[in-house]
Order: sequence, then structure tokens, then C-alpha cells
Amino acid sequence: MRKRKTNCANVIFQLRHYSLFLGITGISLLGAANASAENVSEKSSEKVSSVLQSVQSKLRIRGQVYEKLANPMPMVGVNITVKGKPIGVTTDMDGIFDIEVDKGDVLVFSFIGFKTAEYRVERREANLVISLEEDVNTLNEVVVTGISEERKLNSISAISQVKIEANVVNKPITSLSQALQGGITGISVSQGSGLPGGDAATIKIRGISTIGNSDPLVLVDGIPMDMNQLDPNTIESVTVLKDAAAAAVYGSRAANGVIVVKTRRGDVGKVTVNYSGYGGVQKATYMPEFVNAPTYMRMVNEAYGNIGGDPVYSSSAIATTEAGTDPLHYPNTDWMDLLWKNQVLQNHSLSISGGNNVARFAITGNYLKQDGFMDNYDYNRLNLRANTTVNLRENISVDVDLNMIRSSQRTPSVADSGGLDMLYLLYGIPPTIVSKYPERENDPNTYYGNYGSNMQNPLAQLEQGGYTQNVTDNISVNLQPRWTIIPSLTWRGQFSYRVNSSTKKEERHAFNFFDYDNGQLLATWGNRFAAGLTRSSYYYLGTTLEYTLERDKHRLFAIGGTNVELNNSDAWNEYSMHSAFIKANYTFNDRYLLEGTLRVDGSSRFGKKHKYGYFPSVGLGWNISEESFMKDIKEINNLKLRASYGQLGNENIGLYKYQTLIDPGNGNETTFGNPDISWEKVNMFDIGADISLFNGMIDIVFDYYDKRTSDILLTPPNSMVGGMGTTTINAGRVNNKGWELSVNVAKKFGDWDFSVYGGVSQNKNKITDLLGGPYDNGNSIHTEGHALNSFYMYKSNGLLQEDDFTTGADGTLVPKEGVVIIDGQKPGDIHYVDVNGDKAITADDRVIMGNSEPKFNYFANITARWKGIDLEILFQGVRGVEAYYGGNFAVPLRLDGNSTTPQEFHLDYWTPENPGAFFPRLTPTPGNNSLSSDYWKFDASYCRVKYIQLGYTFKQDWTRKFFVNNLRLFVNFQNPFTLSAESRVDPEGRGGHTTYPMVKTYSAGLNITF
Repeated sequence: MRKRKTNCANVIFQLRHYSLFLGITGISLLGAANASAENVSEKSSEKVSSVLQSVQSKLRIRGQVYEKLANPMPMVGVNITVKGKPIGVTTDMDGIFDIEVDKGDVLVFSFIGFKTAEYRVERREANLVISLEEDVNTLNEVVVTGISEERKLNSISAISQVKIEANVVNKPITSLSQALQGGITGISVSQGSGLPGGDAATIKIRGISTIGNSDPLVLVDGIPMDMNQLDPNTIESVTVLKDAAAAAVYGSRAANGVIVVKTRRGDVGKVTVNYSGYGGVQKATYMPEFVNAPTYMRMVNEAYGNIGGDPVYSSSAIATTEAGTDPLHYPNTDWMDLLWKNQVLQNHSLSISGGNNVARFAITGNYLKQDGFMDNYDYNRLNLRANTTVNLRENISVDVDLNMIRSSQRTPSVADSGGLDMLYLLYGIPPTIVSKYPERENDPNTYYGNYGSNMQNPLAQLEQGGYTQNVTDNISVNLQPRWTIIPSLTWRGQFSYRVNSSTKKEERHAFNFFDYDNGQLLATWGNRFAAGLTRSSYYYLGTTLEYTLERDKHRLFAIGGTNVELNNSDAWNEYSMHSAFIKANYTFNDRYLLEGTLRVDGSSRFGKKHKYGYFPSVGLGWNISEESFMKDIKEINNLKLRASYGQLGNENIGLYKYQTLIDPGNGNETTFGNPDISWEKVNMFDIGADISLFNGMIDIVFDYYDKRTSDILLTPPNSMVGGMGTTTINAGRVNNKGWELSVNVAKKFGDWDFSVYGGVSQNKNKITDLLGGPYDNGNSIHTEGHALNSFYMYKSNGLLQEDDFTTGADGTLVPKEGVVIIDGQKPGDIHYVDVNGDKAITADDRVIMGNSEPKFNYFANITARWKGIDLEILFQGVRGVEAYYGGNFAVPLRLDGNSTTPQEFHLDYWTPENPGAFFPRLTPTPGNNSLSSDYWKFDASYCRVKYIQLGYTFKQDWTRKFFVNNLRLFVNFQNPFTLSAESRVDPEGRGGHTTYPMVKTYSAGLNITF
């Protein structure tokens, strides 16, 4: 007997038919019904009602499952089950599924070799789109290797990837370059300033290779760009190409290494909305503590007394100042307390992404605002990025990306101060100056304490000096078509256009300064309304063809291409480059690897005979772990040896160096050109090993490199007998040798996830050949056998003491036999060493005293997760860094117009009663004590806690009740602690009294996804 389906319509029809039948027959079944029949009727009604409610609560979900690829393909046979229920279906030949579930059910999408995805049902869906990502092991992960991508198993290059989750996501970084500090071996990253809008870090990859610009090439989605303008939330990956095998594909621009940044794209699936934001307070890592007014007055009197002068301040004046009874005439101003404040930082990002198999998109808007430590310091940046992918056919797609950036930086103008900046004034003004006088009744004037030439009162500068504002606009369009001609052959194209424009505006209103006591005019600042405009543009047109062949144990990947670039920096300055390259990677049986690259670049920066450069590289690799004799060693999952050698170039030499330029006004030659000028060349050898142990629990990467730069572009000094001007030539060699080691340990213990990722690297830099050398730059020198920019300073032997002198017949001090001094030196001055023995202290006594590059860079990232709680700590540090005090830090007191105000640590100065002091005796001017010498040397090694982040991610079972897929709250501490032998200045920034201080940030934020 066939079983009939029962649904809501059938039940209703049967009830209506039964009622009609009772009416027609007229049989009074109701009167004859007994109590038992009534009970049966009630139970039947309840059952029908239950069936109706159950049927009505079911939600029908129809959709399609795709593989997460550049060209998404439907997936056949994907299992879709309901979590906790024995219900499930599979996708058909087109990846389509159809299922009925209850509201609140969680659909689980699973397929062998792919990561499982979940979707919580809240409403009916007629076109739900889900994308599944391939779940690959570490060796099969795809990494960016330059121009193309490659599996780690087949990669021979020395490359490193920034851990985006650890170094970028939710970190209070205002410039992306800061994220590279403490996450990659082989690079030196230092941040010298915390200035809003000017806090980008300096990056050096495997040492300094040239006397000129040694910054790496930075590519964002294949286009040269300043990565510090990007919104960190849009970053998908950051890869550093360190050796010639990886970087040779970029040829003439890769001498200093390459950083490849890839931005996020939309995936097939439901539209996702994400907000990520934080706010916080920033403080200076190291703050000056200036002496108070009475102490300053006593120090000034002592300084003049040491040169036989009279006291400047009377005892009564010092006493009155100390008592604070007459602050208008005897002030004790704390300028730091008056002007300094904590910075406020906020960052907000809102992104929308999603799409289907036809079109995908990822749109992100970001706003960053950073205030300064003083008024008129601030920075704002607005960033909008729209990445769109359109599939024209199954094998043809086009990426269309639009990026717009507007940034605005404001700083105090520091009116008519002779070029001095705000920090210089703050460090120089003494505490004996009134900041601002109280207002007088019926007097419209504002009165400030008079100091310096033309009113160098910092408060007056901030309130009346106006500001300078730099506004920069950056708009770029990136078009990238992709055509899979056959499954193994792909053509790609790229066209990019970027335009940059910036305006500089200075605004100051006229102001008259009067003396508070007598009304005399002290200074006048006139109106200043100035503006300037600059504009530059960049064009890129390129095409590549890549082919993959797999036959049995053989695999060949080859890619070739060509491109043209054009830069216009203003109306007249422009330069272009035409390039072609080919790269092939061959693998036999996943064991033996061979890779070769050749790039040809033609640059307009060089003359006709030297426009083209050729940059080859070759690499070898051996996956030892794939050998049969390794199969029984279960502890080793991966063991690869690799070696590479190649040549890179540097064409970043400025424009028109090969041409002699003439002043059109008078016909004089202003620049002597060199038509034979050519590329700087870097030949690099690298040998390395990749090791993975205990099922991937431990990963180890080691590299040793030898990097030799030749044909360095130099400008030798003029001959003493020649009358010609200078010109740039290829004449110099520099060698960088070093090693890198990184270790990653990850382990799961029940609900605990624990990982430690650390690295250490060393680099030694040396000039091996220098035509016309040495090049003496005063405090630094370029000379053979030593590092670039080596310190060149006087050698000292402590401070001169009273027993180093005898008293002559005329009462003057005479140095004892063997004690060599500079004329005028006395006890308490720095004792310089007569190195060459000529019984005089001259410039010839200077010696080379190391350099500012660290001998070791290291970092360690520790992460722990327990259920929804996560804790992350990042350490970063350097060892073997030599630095020297300068400016205000080395000169306790200066009263000659370039004034400096002593800090508390300056109180340890020499007196007959304090002969073991650190600082020399006080004098109104520093005299010979300001010479650059090793007396001011300090160890700038440090270990800094870069980040401490504590976060909590709420359970999805709870957040989904509010239509929230993910919710995470976090707090962040950036640069909270620093371990260093140096306590007077920040050992990383090593800044003087004109450098905006480094910052430590305390922030909190959230990340929410709908």
C-alpha cells in the first residue's frame, strides 16, 4: 500500500470535508458522542495544531558552494549538516543545495581538504553563497615570491612574511612600517620620532649597501607606493624578499631588498560588515625634567664665576624666586607642565565585503586622528579603498582597485625664530621667564614674557605664531585583467595610474608684543599667509604570461613579462623605465629544485651607452625530507637546504646625473655630468635551511648571506690643485655579511593554545674600496676597512683634574708634563687624548669609533589563548649599538644665544668638591667641551616591550542572537617598558632636543563583524 504524504494543505482539506459531510447527512453525531469521543477529538486537535506550528517554523535554505579562488568554481559533493541534528544534504554538480531547517540552526559545510565553514540560520535564504578555503599544510601554503606566488615546498628564496595577526591587526600603529619592527629577521627597523604624521620607521634589509638612498623597494599590489599611507586593516600579507633569488625579478630597484604588500579582496559569500576601531592616550617614552628657577640661577652664577665673571642673580633675587612671593618679577615657570599634554589617538575602520561568482568586492574606509603633545601639532588621515573583482567568463576576470588617501599634518610655524623649531625653544627657555602675564582690566592687549630675539617665548609661539599645514592627496587606480587560456597557461595584465598632490599653507595673524611694566613695543609679527602646491604622477603598464607543467615527477613553472613605468615629479622632472624578465622554477619529485631569473631594465637616468642593465640569479634547493631514507624519521617533517646567487641593481641616483646642466641666465655650468655613469650592482650569495619538527610544532629557518655592492655612486672631493667642480662616478665597494635565525614553537594543550616566535640576526658592514677616500664628514667618515658612516671622533680620558696642572709664576694654570690640553682648558674640562703624539689636540687626533648600526637585532612574540581570552606580548631589541649625546643632553648650560636649560641629571657636574662628576664644569658657553668625542658615548642597546595585548572574543552562540558573527574587545599597551643601560634619552630614537619624542600608547578597542 502506497504511503500518502501529509502536509499542511492536506490536513486543512480533510477538516473542511469532514465538517461539510456532517451538515449534509443531518446525523447528530455530536448528541450521541460520549466523554471518550470528546477526549479523542481534543487530542486530535492538539496534534493537528502541533503539526501546523512545526511546518510553519521550518525555513528553506537554498544556495551554492564555491571554492575560494581568483576565479571561484562550484564545488560538487560538499556535505551540509545541521550541528547537533541528524539532518544533511550534499551539493549537486553545480554546487547547489536545498535544505529545510529551524531558525537558529547552524549549518556546517565540510569537504575533505578544505576548512569547515559554519552559517547560522536566521531567515529564509533563496541564494545563499558560501566559499570554502583549501586546508593545506605548511609546505603547501602559497606565499608571495615576487611578481607571482609559489608553494613553500617549491620555494628556494630567502623570504619572510609578517604575521599579520600578531603585528598589524588591532595594533595602534599609525604607519605600516612600524609593524615590521619585531617580526622578521634580517632587517633593521628603527623609529626615530613620534611626530604625528612623521613617525614612520626606517627599514634596512641586510645592512646598508650604498652611500646614497638605501631604502627598500615597497610594492603595494605590484605598484611602488608609500606603505605608511595605507590602512593596516586592508592588508592581507606583507612579504620581505631578502636574497637575489627572490628579488632579482625586480632587477634594478632591488639592491636594498623588496617589500611586497598585498591588500585584501572580497570573497564569494554573504555580504560581511566589519568595524574595527580603537582609541587611546599617548605619552612620551622619555621626558625631560628641567631644573627649577632657583637652581638655574645658581648654576648661571657658577658658570660665570668659573670664567672670572660677576654673578648675574643676587642672593635676594634667588631667595624671592624660591619663596614664590613675587611670581611676576621673579617667576619660577615649569614650561613642561604648562605646555605639555598627553596625545590622544583614535582610529576607525569600516569595511564591507562579499559577492558571488560574478563579482566580488571589498570596500574599506579608515579615519586616523592623532593629536600632538603641544597645541598646533596634529595629524589626520582619511583612506578609502575599493577592491573589486569581476568574472567576465569562467576563465576571464578583472580586478579594478581604487584607493584614495587624504592626509593633513599641522605643526607650529614658530614665527621669526631664525629657523628654530618648537622643541628647540622649549629646551632652551629658562624657568626665569614669565610665560604669560595676567589680564588687566580695560586693557585689550595680551602680554607675554620677553625672551630671545623677536620673542622666542614658546607659549607666545603656540598662541600667536600660527601654524603650517601640509595637505596631501593620493588617488590611484589599478586595473588587472586575468585570462586563464588553458588550465596551465595564464595571462595577466596591469595598468595603474597614481596622482599625488600636496599643498602647504602657512597662516599667522599680525601681533604686537608690549612690555608689561612700561608698555614699550618689544616685537612685531606681521601677517603671513603663504601657500604652495606640488603635483606628481605615476603610470605603469605591464603584462605577464605564466605556465605550469606537471608530468609524473616533473613540475615546471615559468613566468615572463614586460612593463613600462613613467614618473613625473613636477612639470620638468620626469623619468621612465622599460623592463622585461623571465623566471623558471623546476622541481623533480618534490625533492630537487632549480630556479633561474633574468631581468633587463632600461632607465632614462643613464646615458645612451649605459641605459640597460642585466640582472640574473640562480637558486638550488633540496627537500631532504622527501628522500626515502628520511621516511622513518618521524620527528622531522621538513628539511630543506637551499642556496642562491644573483645580481641586483640600484638606479635610484637622482635625475640627469649623466648630463652637464647650464644656468640659462648666465651660461655657467651648474652641474658637471658624467655620461659614463651606470648602475650600482649588488652580488649576493645566500645559503639557508628550513626545518620543521614534531608535526610542525617547531619551525626553524636559518640563512647566511654575503652581499657585495660594487660601482657605488660617489662624489669624490675636489683636487687641491684643480679648478673643476665635482661629479658623480661609479667608484666604491661595500660588503655586508650576516646570518639570520628564526624559531617558531606552537603547541595546543586542551583549551590552551601557546606559541613562541622569535628571531635573531647579525650584520657586519665594511667598505672594501673607496676611490679618493677617505671622505671626512666631520663627525663621521667613509673609509676603507670600516663601516659606512663610521663615527670619527676625539678620544678622551675623563675630565681634567686639579692635579693635572701646576700654578705658574704669574698665577696661571700650566698643564703638567705629558698632559696635553687645548688652550684655555682648565680642571673640569674634558681631557682629550693626543693620539698622534704631536703634543697638540687637532683634527688629526680623531679616531674611528664604531657606527650606529646594531650588531644584533632580535625579537620574541609570545601568544597564549584560552577559550575566548588571548594574551600577546612582543619583545624587540638591539645589541651592540653605539650612540653619542649631543645638543642639550651634552651641554648642561649655554648662555650665548643658543640657550639650553639644564635638566636634573645635569646637576652631576664637576666642581673641586665633586671631581668624579659625569658632566664638565659649568661655563656660559660649552667651548671645547662640545667637541664630538667618545666622552659622550653611550650604549644604545635595549630590549623593549613593543606590545602587550589582552583580548576577549565572545562566543558566537551568544553574539549571533544579536546578528553579530564576531565580537572582540581588546586593550593594548605599546612601548610600555624598556630595559636599557641608558636612562637619559630614548635608546631607540636617540633624539636630541630638536627631535619629537617617541611615544608609548595605552588604547582600547573592539572588532565587530555582522
